[in-house]
Amino acid sequence: MSITRRLGLAAVLSLAVAAHSFADDAKPQATPSPAGSWSFQTKPMDYGCVLSGDMTITQTGGKSFKCRFKAVWSCQTRAPKAVNTDQSCIATQTGDSVIITSRLEKIIKVDPPEMLELSKTNYAADHFNITINKHGDEMDGLFKSYGQSPVKFRRQQDLVG
Repeated sequence: MSITRRLGLAAVLSLAVAAHSFADDAKPQATPSPAGSWSFQTKPMDYGCVLSGDMTITQTGGKSFKCRFKAVWSCQTRAPKAVNTDQSCIATQTGDSVIITSRLEKIIKVDPPEMLELSKTNYAADHFNITINKHGDEMDGLFKSYGQSPVKFRRQQDLVG
């Protein structure tokens, strides 16, 4: 085979590989799943109150999920100073939008303890309307309960040991 034919063949192969690579880049990327372990925190609300916690989301089928989380409602300038809760939830995903609807399972602890009964009566479940980013490592949106505030979820990374 002559050198000219070899160079021509190499050029044709290079173009074919490049065209295939561009075609792969043009394919739409699948929206990441929210399944996994997450930490979340709201921006401060009235009285310096913040909701934070850890949530585990498990896929149940299609774009439906079940979840559980432990949350702490903490306030700087009003009582109660902290309310620790266990909550269950369901989540639905449509595209990059995730809606989490929760149910209060148990109030674990209240600071001060004498506000436990009042908190059991008045605490409302915590709901979220969030958007997962294209990398699948963060979700941003709104926390909604009696009030609302921006919230950020960050995926917890598994430790390799």
